[in-house]
Amino acid sequence: MKKDIKDLFMIDDEEVKNKVGRPKLADSDTKKKTLLFALFSFILVILLLVFGYGTLFGGNIFDKITGNINKSNNDTKNEFVMVNEINPIIKKITLKENTARKLYLTVLPANASDKSIEYESSDPSIAVVDETGKVVGIKKGKTTVTATTKDGSNISTEFNINVIKNVESSCRFDSLSKTSDGIEYSIKCKNAKIKEIQYKVDKDYEKLLTKKQVDTVKFNSEDLKKKITFKVVYYPNNSGITKYSTKTINNTTTTKAKTGNCNLIIKEVKKNSARYDISCNNATVTKIAYKIGDGSYIGIDTSNLADTVLFEESDVTRILYFNINYKIDGTNKVKTITKSNIIEKMTNKSEDVLDEEGN
Repeated sequence: MKKDIKDLFMIDDEEVKNKVGRPKLADSDTKKKTLLFALFSFILVILLLVFGYGTLFGGNIFDKITGNINKSNNDTKNEFVMVNEINPIIKKITLKENTARKLYLTVLPANASDKSIEYESSDPSIAVVDETGKVVGIKKGKTTVTATTKDGSNISTEFNINVIKNVESSCRFDSLSKTSDGIEYSIKCKNAKIKEIQYKVDKDYEKLLTKKQVDTVKFNSEDLKKKITFKVVYYPNNSGITKYSTKTINNTTTTKAKTGNCNLIIKEVKKNSARYDISCNNATVTKIAYKIGDGSYIGIDTSNLADTVLFEESDVTRILYFNINYKIDGTNKVKTITKSNIIEKMTNKSEDVLDEEGN
């Protein structure tokens, strides 16, 4: 049988003896090449699996990873931030009848998506408020204005509004004229008490010993050739706060002149207040008003030629405007003065806008 097989496959016994034996072992170079080939094959298989993921399952794995990152960024960018706190800058507001004032709030967080506020007065017969937060006093009394967020957070806060009578109180010079030996004056007061009367010829005011509302002050002939200004300091409504008004007579005036002017000075500007000072020569102030930024003008009693206005503090730069109208005595001619002052946090800078005459 064995011979027949050998003959069938034509196997030579000597050849078989030479080939059969102990297998030859691989050398070190062959081993290194085999290991490197196996490692390369493994890495190739992994890469094929990774990049082939898109073909097998409908998308590249890197596209899915970067897509998830972009989606996360877009979700953060488009996230609606709710208001979590609102606070009045000034909670207690006092204003006179038929005058207006703006209500100011701080809204947190600063990056809230919708900072709009809805305002409502608990008693519109005493004070009304519009959608911008401007409250107007209607009649004497107290009421509450509620401010509520409109972004769905439904957070509210309140302003306490006290409306007082808008009673005019002033002292002003009804007349100021020269005589042969001095200046004759007449002061008219309404709901006010005179504190003192002053005058100046050159630079500084001097106090008169008298508080009479009608009197004559003697001056020498040289002083009567100069410009003389009188000032009356008074307590409005018998309060402890003083105000004053002035009037000037020059060396040629014996009666009311046909020319005159008023001068406005804005001083002591702070983050929440500013003082104004108006002096007139042969003229009468008919209107005093101020506004902050793009807000509406707020009227001030024209008898208060020097006073301090209060407004809400702010972390942003704003501009304070004053607008004054005056009429030259003895005429119907009305002139206007407009001046402004920049209100900044921690610093104040002035900027005057000249009136029509360049004053």
